[in-house]
Formats: sequence, structure tokens, C-alpha cells
Amino acid sequence: MTKFKDGNLTTEEAFWVMWYFLKEHYDLSEGAFDISDILSASEPVEFNELGHMDGNETGNRRKAPIDNGMISFWNKAIEKFKSEGIPPVKKFKK
Repeated sequence: MTKFKDGNLTTEEAFWVMWYFLKEHYDLSEGAFDISDILSASEPVEFNELGHMDGNETGNRRKAPIDNGMISFWNKAIEKFKSEGIPPVKKFKK
């Protein structure tokens, strides 16, 4: 298991969280993984006071990914890393 307990990830731990994040997208796409889809959905934008994306950039409003679901995927990856640690070692075929 991981030593990560209080929400502060080391750079190595963050790498493995990213691995779980990307693996989830790969699995959901049934192997048709396209990084541009994730980057597009994760693009930061500002949201107005009503929580809507209006295309304006004032510099003093809440910033979040275009698709707020990306935060849920990230949080799920953190939880998976907390419970499972580093993924199992890849077994290569000869």
C-alpha cells in the first residue's frame, strides 16, 4: 500500500495517480485512447457566478476544467492509488 494519507502527494505518487487516471480513460474507450480528448475536456476555463462557462476571462473567477467530470476521474484515481498503491508489475510475453 501507499504511505499517502493526508492529501499531499509526492511527485512519484502523483505519477501513479496519473497512471490510474489515464488507465481509466483507456479502459472506458475500449482501447481507443486519444489523449486529445482528455486534454480538451481538461482545458481550464472560468465559470461565472452562476457556475456557467461564458467564455469570458476576468482572472478573478473560479477556474475548472471544461468538463467538471474530469475532477471526478482524478479523485477516483487518487482513491484507487490510496487503496491499491502502485499498479501491479506488467508481465511481458516472450
